[in-house]
Amino acid sequence: MRKTVIALAMLTLPGAVLAETPNWNKVDASYLDTDVGVDGAGDLSFDGFRVGGSAAINPDLVVLDNLFVFADFDSVSNDDSGFDLDIDFLSAGIGSYKHLTETTDLYATASFERVESEASAFGLSESGSDKTWGIGIGLRSMLTPNVEVDAKLDYVAFDEELVRFNLSAFYHVTKNVSFGLGYETHRETQDLDVDSLSATVRYSF
Repeated sequence: MRKTVIALAMLTLPGAVLAETPNWNKVDASYLDTDVGVDGAGDLSFDGFRVGGSAAINPDLVVLDNLFVFADFDSVSNDDSGFDLDIDFLSAGIGSYKHLTETTDLYATASFERVESEASAFGLSESGSDKTWGIGIGLRSMLTPNVEVDAKLDYVAFDEELVRFNLSAFYHVTKNVSFGLGYETHRETQDLDVDSLSATVRYSF
């Protein structure tokens, strides 16, 4: 009886917050500062944006529990002395998560991946596109009721195989609104390295 009274008192205390698992229902908007290194051509600096999010699938609609869908779209550009280069990335797919603890989820994803580029200079332009699949594994954890970290590693099967790593941290101002900083790196086996810093605002629902 005493334990019940204490638990009820904690729930009614002003500002009392109970630990929660990460929320998979969210939308993100980010500013990106990106460096692209091309073998033999040096580094180029880009800026741009990312929009994305994820949503948990209603377990009544599927056989398995703890499934979610996700999508992220990045668009960055460089305009240097009349040379324009635009690069767009799309990653979208389905994932599954497992509660390791009350505050930490281990998750895995399978994704459709697309990259498109367009370069123009001196009145000439050239574009390219590539599509493939990817798989990933990650960990999301609420370190405190207000602080969340997310780390994810992806393998993407382009012609030049790519490994992508993302690390981010969010501060939850309210239950629905949070702000985050992140670092992401793409490493191709030979020719291309991409490093991005991001500043993100998130709405969870």
